[in-house]
Parts: sequence; structure tokens; C-alpha cells
Amino acid sequence: MIKRHLLPLLALFAPLMLQAAEAPATAPASSAAAAAAARNAYRVEVIIFRQAQPPTGSEDYSAEPESRGFGDRRDVSEAPPTVLRQLEDSDLQMNAIAQKLRNNGSVHVLAHKGWIQTATTWGRHAGLPLEAFGIAAPDLRGTLYLERGDLLHFGAFLQLGTGPVYTLSELRKVRFNEKHFLDHPAFGVVVMVSPTRPDR
Repeated sequence: MIKRHLLPLLALFAPLMLQAAEAPATAPASSAAAAAAARNAYRVEVIIFRQAQPPTGSEDYSAEPESRGFGDRRDVSEAPPTVLRQLEDSDLQMNAIAQKLRNNGSVHVLAHKGWIQTATTWGRHAGLPLEAFGIAAPDLRGTLYLERGDLLHFGAFLQLGTGPVYTLSELRKVRFNEKHFLDHPAFGVVVMVSPTRPDR
């Protein structure tokens, strides 16, 4: 469900969200291990943004929310995924959305990055820190997740700020080549996951 505080933002670039995305193929693997990893590889692109003004109201938005989709565990007994390569800025597919956000005075873009990575097993909740994806922004920290079972899920456990600290915790089903929102009143994530092979 889209939160009410995001409706003006969604209206700003909703037409861009409807554009079809094409996923480029990855480079050929140079070893059997790399080839096996590539068969379980996905193209991930994220935009992380924060609201220009902190949220106001009677609700305590700095209280850590209930984790949506994670259950009661994160980072349990499975090796984390592997980042196979970073995408160049010219390969990113959500540049128009990022620019719309930058032009909107009510939000600030903290990061816009893309990469190729493997996915872990659904329900194991093993992720990687933001630094593994080349994401660095002041007072932003956390972990991103990509899990594959019958369906593909993307998740984030992110914290922004030092006082107060705002926490976003959500794991949700994603469809290939569609833009999805993970949101908090103080900040949010736009994510798009694509297959690395056209036959997937």
C-alpha cells in the first residue's frame, strides 16, 4: 500500500514509472564458478532519497518499525549474495526518475546505483551492507537483500540520521523490470530488478 505522504511524490513522476525497461546482458563469465553465479544473477538498480524536511506529527517516526516481510529474523544462516559487477552511470535505467527527484525541492537523492548480483534462498535473509554496492551517503547505513524462491523478493533494512534515527525495514515481492517503492515518512527507496538473460 502506498503511504499518503508519498502520493505527491508518486504523482510527480508516475508517467516515467510506466516506461518499459530493457535489461542488458552480463559479460561472459571467465570460469565455471563465475558461470554458475551468472545463472543466478540479477540486475538491481536503486535510488535512495530522503525528505528535505523531517516528518512531523504526533507519531514517533524515529521508533523502529515492525519489519515488513522479514518476520522476526534477518541475516541468518546462509552465505550472503555476491556482487558480480557494478553498473556504469550510463547503464542505469532510472536516470529520468532520479532527475525528477533531484528537481523536486521536497526530496534529496542520497544515492543512485546499479549492479549485478546473485540472490540468496528465500527466507534466509542474508544481505550485504550498502558499501558492498558502492552506496555511501552521510548518516545512511544498512543492508540490502535479494532472495529467490518461487518468487523474487527485494528487501532493505536501512537507518538514516543520528538523532533522531529513522529506520526502514521491508522485504517485498518484486516483478522484473517494474519500479517498486519501499518507504518511510523520512526517506525511501525506488528499486528495479531485471533478469540478466533475455530468456529468464
